[in-house]
Amino acid sequence: MDNKKIGKYDLSSYCKVLAKNFEWANKLNSMARQASADRAWSAIARFYDNCTRKISGKKGFPKFKKRGHSVEYKTTGWKLSEDRKYLTLTDGFEIGKLKLVGTYDLHFYQIKDIKRVRLVKRADGYYAQFCIAVDRKIEVEPSKKAVG
Repeated sequence: MDNKKIGKYDLSSYCKVLAKNFEWANKLNSMARQASADRAWSAIARFYDNCTRKISGKKGFPKFKKRGHSVEYKTTGWKLSEDRKYLTLTDGFEIGKLKLVGTYDLHFYQIKDIKRVRLVKRADGYYAQFCIAVDRKIEVEPSKKAVG
């Protein structure tokens, strides 16, 4: 809000400065810090886009909450076990090995296809969300009955 000339990449590089100033930020994986900066930048950009396009409704600066309930790892900072039942976090917080409980079969996907892992804290526990790159091919056969 104070510096209007700061861009997305300036915000990502500022994460390195914050890591030197705060011990808890230094423990976090660098890609997790950058993912958090990306989320903050998307909120700021959405606000300015809504103002310039004059979208009706209530507008205000993004609300920065004091506690975050999720952390997102891009390609480093996490590791899946061979049987794909355990997720190991390798950052400085020493969370360690987490057992994955769920109905989705991760053996179907290659490790290189998993682009992001997000840990989310909810009222009933912690959840791991996997963002997977999948190429979808939808083939539609024409019905040969033109309408309109």
